[in-house]
Amino acid sequence: MAKTGRNNPCPCGSGKKYKQCCLARDEAAECAAEHSAPKTRLPLGPFGFFEPVDDDFDTLDEDSNAVVDLIHAGKLDEAEQAARVLLERYPHMPDGYDRLGMVCEARGEKRKAAEYYRKLIALVRKHPDDYDPEYTNNLQWIVDELESPDAGLAS
Repeated sequence: MAKTGRNNPCPCGSGKKYKQCCLARDEAAECAAEHSAPKTRLPLGPFGFFEPVDDDFDTLDEDSNAVVDLIHAGKLDEAEQAARVLLERYPHMPDGYDRLGMVCEARGEKRKAAEYYRKLIALVRKHPDDYDPEYTNNLQWIVDELESPDAGLAS
């Protein structure tokens, strides 16, 4: 079954756009279904969080790159959903926040994108030995650009 677009008429027949009618309810039901699925316990690393092994890094890379492909294809709702899955599966990896920031930028939601990039910066700063300091500087530059008066902040 094809997914109803945000700006399409709501399938319930109310005459409203889907995003202003049943979208939130449908997303909540979808989220509840995902969370009710049995989860496997992932091995914990020395810091108390999941540390991907080589195979997991390959999967993370594939999933992360798929989000970028969705963004480039203009499938921003799907990209956002996939980025949130990345964040859930790999909460201590930067990809989820980075991809959510990219989705928001593509939508023109610069303030929201900056918020995700700030969360990414905070995550990176918690593990300074794992990241090149220049990475944080580049992220801060992106935040500064998004928040500059010339950027024309949206939402």
